[in-house]
Amino acid sequence: METFDVVVVGGGPGGAAAALAAARDGASVVLLEADNQLGGNAARSTGYLAFADFEMQADNGANDTPEGFLADMQAEIDRQKHRYGLIFDEDLARRYAEESAATYRELIELGFRFDRFLPRPVQHTVDRMVSVADTTMFTTCFEPALVDAGVDIRYKSRAIRLRSDGERVSGVDTDTRRRFEAANGVILAAGGYQANSDLRTRFQPEAKATTPYLGTELCRGDGHLMGLAVGGDLINMTMIPPLVMVGSALVEDAIAVNRSGLRFHDEAGPYDDRVAALETQPDQQAWYVFDDRVAQAKAQLVDEMPEPAVSGTDPAGLAAAIGCDANGLSQTLGRWNHTVVSGTERDPEFGRVIFGQPRTGIVEPPLWAAPMVVGINFPAGGFRVNADMQVLDVFGDPIPGLFAVGDCVGGVSPAIGLGGVKITAALTLGRIAGRVVAGR
Repeated sequence: METFDVVVVGGGPGGAAAALAAARDGASVVLLEADNQLGGNAARSTGYLAFADFEMQADNGANDTPEGFLADMQAEIDRQKHRYGLIFDEDLARRYAEESAATYRELIELGFRFDRFLPRPVQHTVDRMVSVADTTMFTTCFEPALVDAGVDIRYKSRAIRLRSDGERVSGVDTDTRRRFEAANGVILAAGGYQANSDLRTRFQPEAKATTPYLGTELCRGDGHLMGLAVGGDLINMTMIPPLVMVGSALVEDAIAVNRSGLRFHDEAGPYDDRVAALETQPDQQAWYVFDDRVAQAKAQLVDEMPEPAVSGTDPAGLAAAIGCDANGLSQTLGRWNHTVVSGTERDPEFGRVIFGQPRTGIVEPPLWAAPMVVGINFPAGGFRVNADMQVLDVFGDPIPGLFAVGDCVGGVSPAIGLGGVKITAALTLGRIAGRVVAGR
C-alpha cells in the first residue's frame, strides 16, 4: 500500500489538470493512467477548445463575456432537453465560463500553441473557438509539467475499485494488485462509457452493442461504475447522442454528397442535424468527398473513418467508385470550389461556415470519398457534483473523499454540442478540483 494526499484516476485533460493543480498547491499526488500515455481522447481529437473573454478574442476583435457563453450553453441545453430530459448545472457551467480564460493562460504557460481562431459555428453567438496546433500537446505539454511538479505517474494502472474506511472514500485498488490510499481525496477522471456496450444499453436499451463510437476503447465507464458502487448519483446517462462519424478537422475541407452527387445539408452544422439529414437519404447512403491534399495532411482522420475511403482520378472516376451520379458530382464540385476560392464566409446553398485552409477547394487528384456512418458521440452522463467538484449522493449530500471531473461529471457535458466545450470544461473544472482536494 502507498499513501498520497491525492489520488487521480485518469490522465486525460481533466485528470492531468487536476493532478497538476494539486501538486502545485503542495499536495503529494499519484496519477493512475490505464493507457501507456497521457491525453485520453483529447490527444486523438480535433483539438477544438472554447474560452470566454480571452486574449485571442481580443486580438481578433471578438467581444465576449462569461455571461454570454453561459447563455449559449443554456440555449444548447434547451435545444436538446426535449430528447433527453437533461439536468443542467448552471452554477458549474458559470464557473467554467468565468475561469476558462485562466485555463487558456495556463495552457500557454505549459507550451500549448493555438494555430487558428475559428469562425463560429451556428451554435455559438460569438467567435470563441480555437484549434490546438497539435493534439499531441495534451501529452507532451502535460507530462513534463506533471513530472516537474512532483506528480507520480503510474501508466498501465487501471483503477477497479474505490476503498472506504467507513466514513469516507479512502483510496483506490488497481488491476495491478496495488492499493493507493488518499489522505485528502480521490478524483475520478477516467473518461466516458461509450466503449462499454453493457452500460450503454442499460441506459439506452434500444442501442446496438456493435455501433461505432468516438473515443478510445479505454472509455469503459470505470469511474462511473466505481463511484456508483459507493453511492454516487449519476445524471444525464441517457444522453448518448448519435453523430456522423467524422473528425471535425476533416469536415472543414470536405463536402457530403448523396447518390445524385449533390450536397444535402450543412456539413459543419450541429451533430444531430447531420444525422437527421443523412436519414433522409435513400438507404441512408452518402459520402464525404475531399482531395488528395487533405487525404495526406489529415491521414489519421481518414484512417479513423468507420469504413475505408476510395479514390478516383477525377469526378467521373470517383463517381464510378462510389456509385453516385457523375454529372451531379462534377457540377457540385464546381459550385463548391467556386464558393471556396471566392473568399465568402458562408456558402449560399446551406449557410455553412467555410474555414478550411488553404482555400483551394477540392481539386488535387486523386479525389477521395468515405461513406457517412452514424455512430455514438461522447455520452453526457456523469456524477452530480457540488461547487467543489465533490460527488453527491442521491440525497444531494457530498460523499466524503470523492471528487469527479471531465467525463465523470454530468452537469455541464450536455452542452458539448456547442463545440469546444468538452475538453475545455474538463481542463477548467479539473484545475478547480485539484486546488480543492490539495487544500483539505
